[in-house]
Amino acid sequence: MKLENPDFQLLYDSLFAMAKKLLQTQGAFLPIGRIVSPDGKIAYVIANTKEEQPGAHIALQLLESGLRDMAAKGTCRAAGIALDTRLKSGDWKDAIWMTLEETAGKSQSLIVPYAKSWMGGFKFADPSPGPENHRIFAPKQ
Repeated sequence: MKLENPDFQLLYDSLFAMAKKLLQTQGAFLPIGRIVSPDGKIAYVIANTKEEQPGAHIALQLLESGLRDMAAKGTCRAAGIALDTRLKSGDWKDAIWMTLEETAGKSQSLIVPYAKSWMGGFKFADPSPGPENHRIFAPKQ
């Protein structure tokens, strides 16, 4: 998929690749994050919890908090989060939900439905727009 914002493209490509890898090796994944540094380099961000199995909600809260701190300090110019989620309607039951944001307050959300194939791999549908959801950078008025 080609995105207009080059930082969003970096985040999407990196998050999607890692989500696919985690699905193929683990069958599911906790929320994952990436940032684009001020000089344009992509970096991984994880929620560091002392619990071995913290659950997705706790991991997401820690990840968002850490990304908001990094954004406030100017450590990143863009950030993204990918979640493993369930869909409520349609032919697909599971999806990767990615929220991408940047310092100017722009946000883009993408949902990539997926299903486990009968041969053990995964099939991914084309991404579709998701709800706009500012989690890291405050939207500019």
